[in-house]
Amino acid sequence: MKRAAAGDERVATNSVYSMCSRPGTTLIELIIFLAIMAMVASLTIPMLFTAAENRVLQQTISVVEQNGTQVIQNVGLKVRNAEKILYPPAGQVGKYLVLQTGSGGTNPTIIGVLSGAIVIIQHTIKETVSTEQVGINEFRVRNTSTSTTSQSVAISFRVSRTIRLQQPHSYTQRFDTIIGLLPDERQVGACNCPPAACVGGTTIQWYVCDTPICQEGLTTLDCG
Repeated sequence: MKRAAAGDERVATNSVYSMCSRPGTTLIELIIFLAIMAMVASLTIPMLFTAAENRVLQQTISVVEQNGTQVIQNVGLKVRNAEKILYPPAGQVGKYLVLQTGSGGTNPTIIGVLSGAIVIIQHTIKETVSTEQVGINEFRVRNTSTSTTSQSVAISFRVSRTIRLQQPHSYTQRFDTIIGLLPDERQVGACNCPPAACVGGTTIQWYVCDTPICQEGLTTLDCG
């Protein structure tokens, strides 16, 4: 019995010794592990940020192109349906465009920029044709008409959008187009009212024919 007890004691002693001598994680191993994780993170995180920036940049480019195309389509429609270019004069450049139309509800039509947005004024109604997602600047109109029967305008402007990621980044695209007028042979929009004029560089003044009087219109516009 004593011999068996002694054997059991040795087994227990060996088990305790084995548990105590089992190797564990050393401080050096922990430091190496943390260094590897830090290296992996330093390589992965910039890649994730770059992918996110590229995605947002592509979205920004799409928004800018959509707004520029929309402005050209809207302005082109108004110009093609007009009877006559009232401003700027032939061969000259202006910051806004004034068109004579054959409809009393749209005559005159004025196109320009206000606070970074393209606005179109028809008769006494003003609408914005660009969205708040972008800013419009450097809007220029050149009257490229070669005669009173062959009238056209060259229009250029810049569309920009600022995105904020790690650092603010702005994407800008320039748009240019030449649009010809396709009026009816018989012009009916002419009247004896004074022409539209820029007042103080920040206000456009125009008159609409409301027989037998000329009705004044006045609104803020970047025209100077």
